Amino acid sequence: MTSTDTAADGPADSRTTPTRTCDVVMKGGITSGVIYPGALVELGATYRFRGLGGASAGAIGAAVGAAAEYGRADGGFESLAGIPRELSDGALGELFQPQPETEPLMRLLLGFLASRTGPGKASGWRTLRALVGASVQGFPIASLVGILPGLACVVVGVPDGGWSGWVLAVVGLLLIVLGWVAAVGWRIFQLVTVALPGNLFGICRGLGSEGNPGFTDWLSATIDRCAGLPEGERPLTFGDLWTADRRTAGDGAAAERGAGRDIDLRMITTCLSLGRPFELPMEARYFFYEPAVWRTLFPAYVVDALEAASDPVPEPGERLTNSAWEVLLASRGERSLRRLPEARLLPVIVATRLSLSFPVLISAIPLWTVDRLDPCNQDAVRAFRRSQQDGSPHPLEGLVFSEVWFSDGGLCSNFPVHLFDSALSSRPTFAINLGGFPPGQPVSQDEAENVEYATTNSHGLSAPYTVLPTKGLKALTGFATLAVNTARNWQDSSHLAFPGYRDRIVRVLQTGLEGGLNLNMDGPTIDRLGLRGRAAAAAMVEQFTGEHYKEPTATGWDNHRWVRYRALLSCLPDWLGSWSRGKAVLGIEGARPPSYPFSTTAGRQLAEDLAAAMDDAAAVLAEADEVTLADLTGEPNPQGVIRRIPRT
Repeated sequence: MTSTDTAADGPADSRTTPTRTCDVVMKGGITSGVIYPGALVELGATYRFRGLGGASAGAIGAAVGAAAEYGRADGGFESLAGIPRELSDGALGELFQPQPETEPLMRLLLGFLASRTGPGKASGWRTLRALVGASVQGFPIASLVGILPGLACVVVGVPDGGWSGWVLAVVGLLLIVLGWVAAVGWRIFQLVTVALPGNLFGICRGLGSEGNPGFTDWLSATIDRCAGLPEGERPLTFGDLWTADRRTAGDGAAAERGAGRDIDLRMITTCLSLGRPFELPMEARYFFYEPAVWRTLFPAYVVDALEAASDPVPEPGERLTNSAWEVLLASRGERSLRRLPEARLLPVIVATRLSLSFPVLISAIPLWTVDRLDPCNQDAVRAFRRSQQDGSPHPLEGLVFSEVWFSDGGLCSNFPVHLFDSALSSRPTFAINLGGFPPGQPVSQDEAENVEYATTNSHGLSAPYTVLPTKGLKALTGFATLAVNTARNWQDSSHLAFPGYRDRIVRVLQTGLEGGLNLNMDGPTIDRLGLRGRAAAAAMVEQFTGEHYKEPTATGWDNHRWVRYRALLSCLPDWLGSWSRGKAVLGIEGARPPSYPFSTTAGRQLAEDLAAAMDDAAAVLAEADEVTLADLTGEPNPQGVIRRIPRT
């Protein structure tokens, strides 16, 4: 693709497929996700989406954006554009429906949030009043029981009139406060330690009641509507997205990604039990789900599609592989587990829900995995080892299923800007970041002034800075908050000012009353955020398609590709130097390796040819003088490194 590619100018009919293509990555931010529909509609007028990704609220944006691209010819972008209007005037907050047993906790959460984010200055006393009011409403019986002893003392003491009566009354007032705190505190403790874990560690599971949709109901229906699928009939799957071009234009239409994915949707989730993130959809087949539990988390038609796509339970007398034994034993266990289907058959809503399980507010997702070797069952261990040696199946009597918990993807990577990275990019990967207004900067009536992006190579997005108080309770809470946020976001944040990233990241600024945990934003606020998202997208489109660089006239996209190329070259001397030093001491014959041998002669020859090519490249660098090397590695800054890292 070059700067001479043509595309629609302005907000063209989204049913017309643009010639330019791009990827988009979006940051998590709970209700800040209302920014993304407008941004995607604006981008979709100029670019066709090939890759979309994100975590948490960013995953929601990616899912509906991918669905709109899939249904472009059926009005998908028109449906996408209408999402902010659907969520106006309190409709957004109504999607977060607690279960009856966790409803008091929802009152407390809303009271706390209102005191910290509502109109007026936040203060400790304001928060305390809000929490007391929410506690009285949420725990009326506990409140009454707690104050009764003290109230009785006041009722008896005041009419007495003497000093002993007044002492009794004062004691009664103290008992009212202490009794109320003890009774309500005990109820909150019970809810937090019993009701919350019992509700899968969240206040809201995601399904609605009495005809009112919850956020999972709404999101599932919205994804399907944007994709042009009949409501409630079947969910959009990753396989649908991967073959989007081929379903309408033949198998040869999706040549850009070869035999790959026409629309490549990716999300991040966090497995708390295994202590690591996972990229969705997962190709691994070692996770199982419990249909009875998942029917409390997903609409019925989604679970029906899951069960239809899951591995069938083997019939009696059928020859069983190890994998089939897993399915059989899982289905006959106490919980009647089913294996998650292969990635292409996984509904998009399932992956999205796995990514957006915001801790405490939204229930986590339980899955099950297999521990083949129960150390307490030595017979099973020996049987398994024999099967590994001779390739024969066995019933895996010692097979153990362990429950694992998946929560919000933002816990590990809230802004996975690295998604869709490659050595040299063939299309832009735009990244939409979220941030607060710097101190002293007011909100502009022109939404284009409420976004930040780099317009030159020297204009890097500065790292976000948070002032840390050094006295009082705010110092302790602020320190703890920054410590947690740094642990969560350092990997994502380190990309913000890096060459090849900073010029494709646009930061959408928000006030404390916009986005985040503001569940009850009014219509005008949501409209403003939608327009701000459009302004952010328009800024990046103009930057990447307009001729802003000279020698010759070059677009931002032309310059971006050159920066990526230049940054990659600057990393090669260090990497090839380490290759050369390690190769010199390897001392192992390729034909006789100690492990992981090549299965074919051709494979071994290919490895030797690649190694020789890297030897030649390392030799070229070894012959270069220091001045020449410095010219290669001195810019752009900061310099990067090439590392081998595991695939998420």
